[in-house]
Amino acid sequence: MATLTANAATAQQPSISPDAAGEVYAVRGEIALAAALALNDVIEMVKLPADCVPVDFIIDTDDLDSGATPALAMAVGFTAGTNAEFRAAAVGQAAGLVRMDSVLAPRIAPTTADRVVGLKVTTAPATGATTGTIGFTLQYRAARYGA
Repeated sequence: MATLTANAATAQQPSISPDAAGEVYAVRGEIALAAALALNDVIEMVKLPADCVPVDFIIDTDDLDSGATPALAMAVGFTAGTNAEFRAAAVGQAAGLVRMDSVLAPRIAPTTADRVVGLKVTTAPATGATTGTIGFTLQYRAARYGA
């Protein structure tokens, strides 16, 4: 198991919090792979700022599983602490993209601390590509508290 971290998930790139109700912001992280993904690898992609909630996400990848019967599957969620999962995806079995299509992410409660959002390999690739790029764009807004 390895942990890969995009610059957008580190202190090198501070998170940006919305400064008005209703504003939607986006942050993007990219990872260039130097080895094939393996079961339980964690890929830290971006930070969700404190007091914010997800609106949408987009995952775009190169073909990361070149097997005759691709098996690669990943889950999207927070990479530390809560292990909250937003969505499971067969992304990476061929080049392409997926968007959020679950009610889980928009219903996540805000917290008072930044949280890292990323991917976890839940099924190893049949034949893992040793190079390729994974991109992750998270759209988020300020949370609304109260009734």
